[in-house]
Amino acid sequence: MTFSSPNQPSQVAALLEGRRKVDVYEATGGAVTSQFAAHNLSLLPPIPPKSIIHDNACGAGTVSRKILSSKTPSGLKIHATDIDQVFLDALQSDVQKNSWPIDVSNQKSESLSFPDDHFTHSINNIGIFFTSSAGLDGAKEIYRTLQPGGTAVVNCWEDVTWLPPFALVHQALRPGKPYHAPPILWKDGQQIQKVMLEAGFSRANMKVEKSEAWAKTNDLRDWAEKSWTYLGGIGGWAETDGERWDEAVHLLVKHLLEQEGTKKVGEEVWMRASQWVVIATK
Repeated sequence: MTFSSPNQPSQVAALLEGRRKVDVYEATGGAVTSQFAAHNLSLLPPIPPKSIIHDNACGAGTVSRKILSSKTPSGLKIHATDIDQVFLDALQSDVQKNSWPIDVSNQKSESLSFPDDHFTHSINNIGIFFTSSAGLDGAKEIYRTLQPGGTAVVNCWEDVTWLPPFALVHQALRPGKPYHAPPILWKDGQQIQKVMLEAGFSRANMKVEKSEAWAKTNDLRDWAEKSWTYLGGIGGWAETDGERWDEAVHLLVKHLLEQEGTKKVGEEVWMRASQWVVIATK
C-alpha cells in the first residue's frame, strides 16, 4: 500500500523502486503481519490433502509461504491474488524457483474470477478493510467462493503503536492540511464481525479473538525512514516534504519512542501491534 501524489518526494521513489518496495514493506509492517499470519494458521486444524486455498490480498505471499514452510499436504493447491503487481512478481519469482503449488494472479478481492463454492480455505491477512463498501464486498466474495464447510480467516488491526506518530508528524509538517483517517473504525472488532455476518456467515460458526505482535528493530531511524516512505503519504505528500525529509524522520523517531506501546529490549526497540481475527465456517 502506497499513497502517491504529484508532490511525492524523490526519497520515496528511490526507496520504493521495483523490488525495493517489497523489501521495505517486509522490513517494517510486514514483519508484524507475518506474525499474525503464523498465529492465525496455528488456530486451524491441520490442512488436509487436496485442499484448495485462497491466499486473498496475498502481498508477496506471506500466508502461502507460512503454509508451505510446514509439511505440505499432498495435492495442495494455493491461489494467491492481489492487485499490487510488484508484490505478485516477487511471489511468482519464488514460485518458479521452488516449484511451489501456487497459481498467482492479479485480482481485486471484491470481484474474483473464481467460481462459487471453490475453496476449502480462504485466508485474507490484513486486507479486508481495504475492500469496498467498508469491507462488505470483500467479505461477500469470500463467502461466495468458499465451499460449504470451508473455513474463512480474516483479520484487522486493533491497535498499532506507530500510526499515531504519523498523524503527529503530519500535523507538525503540514499544518492546516486535513489528515484523512479511515472512515470506518475497525479497532473495536465490531466492523469485521458485522461484514462477515452480512456476507452470509452465521454467528454460531464464527470464532473471534485478539492477539498481539511486535515490530522489532535495532536501528529505529532506518525503520522510521522506511515506514515514513511507505505510509507518509496517507495525509497526502506536500511540496515541502522532500526538503523536510530528515526532519520528518527525526520527529517520527521521537514520537515512536514516546508511545505507550514502545519498549526497549536490550539493544532493540519493540513496538506493539494487535489484531482482531475472525475464523468462520460456511
